[in-house]
Amino acid sequence: MGAWGIEEKKEVPAEVTSLYRFALQNKCWIYYDHNRVFYTPEEFMDKWRQLYKQEHTGLSNIKDFAVKSPYAAIKQRAGWIKKANEELQALLAKLEGYDITFKPPK
Repeated sequence: MGAWGIEEKKEVPAEVTSLYRFALQNKCWIYYDHNRVFYTPEEFMDKWRQLYKQEHTGLSNIKDFAVKSPYAAIKQRAGWIKKANEELQALLAKLEGYDITFKPPK
C-alpha cells in the first residue's frame, strides 16, 4: 500500500480499461479534471498508474476523468486564450492613464 492509504495496482482496473475502450471506440480523448490535461487513449493507458488512484476503501478518482472530443480540448484552450487576452487588454487600458516610462533594469 502506498502513501496515504492508496493502493498500488499491478493490473489495470476494470474501470480504467472501460474508460480507455470507450474513448478509443468513440475517437475521443480522456480529460483529467484534476490537472486539466487531455490524454489520448494511448497516453492514458501509458500513464494510468500515475493518474488513477484507489483508496483502501475501494473508492477511486475515476469520476475525475471524462471522455471528450478532441474538439473540446481546442475549444477549452481557445477560451483560455480569449480570457487571457481580455485581461491583458484591460490591463493595457488601465496603463494608458498613467505616465509610465518603461526602462530596462540596470
